[in-house]
Amino acid sequence: MRSLRVAVVLAFVAAAGWATTREVVLSLPLRSKLQLSGHERLYIGPFVREVRGDEAPAQLKFDVAAEFERFLRKLLRKESKLVILPQLEGVRVPTTDPLELATLADFWRELGMRVNADYVVAGSIEFTVQDTTQPKMESYESPIDGRTYYRQVMVEQTGFSYDILLNIFDARSGALLLQESFKDTQEREEKAFDELTGMFANLYALENKLAGVFVPRTVKSKRFLFVP
Repeated sequence: MRSLRVAVVLAFVAAAGWATTREVVLSLPLRSKLQLSGHERLYIGPFVREVRGDEAPAQLKFDVAAEFERFLRKLLRKESKLVILPQLEGVRVPTTDPLELATLADFWRELGMRVNADYVVAGSIEFTVQDTTQPKMESYESPIDGRTYYRQVMVEQTGFSYDILLNIFDARSGALLLQESFKDTQEREEKAFDELTGMFANLYALENKLAGVFVPRTVKSKRFLFVP
């Protein structure tokens, strides 16, 4: 019996050695974070721009929170059949503290009743722009001997980073149902890169994750198959 088991093991090892592998791409379904029928009434906003500590927010040429709200409404109209309600003018939350936003049940319930919503989607957003100068190694060919050498050069870059806190409230009770955090950082090898362009470059990178909170998504995943 022992010799038979050894023979079987050796046969499997030999088969594995003869097999080749093939890479395939699979589409894997993902459930949405919030379980919806797909036709609920959503009110988007307000979002507030987060300010950490005593630091004054960087001066930008546009309203970060308003641009994000507009982006999220457009994304959900494109990716879902949810009813995105029109915005009310002059809605202001009583705090800019992202942690306190989740505790304002009375405020969210009153807002939900005013717009006749099923859910209110609100939260905070921090958008940071920073110009930096970083060292970088680059190769060059010497005109004297034709050999390739390396030298260090200083490259000007503009970095964009996001920290988004997404809160979803039950519009009838004002209770917090779901809270999701999204972070992203991108750098451009160009100083003073346009801020609005940089902002939307980050948002486009987060599209799939943001939409996945509300609607099912598919993700691509690579797998290797053993082919005899």
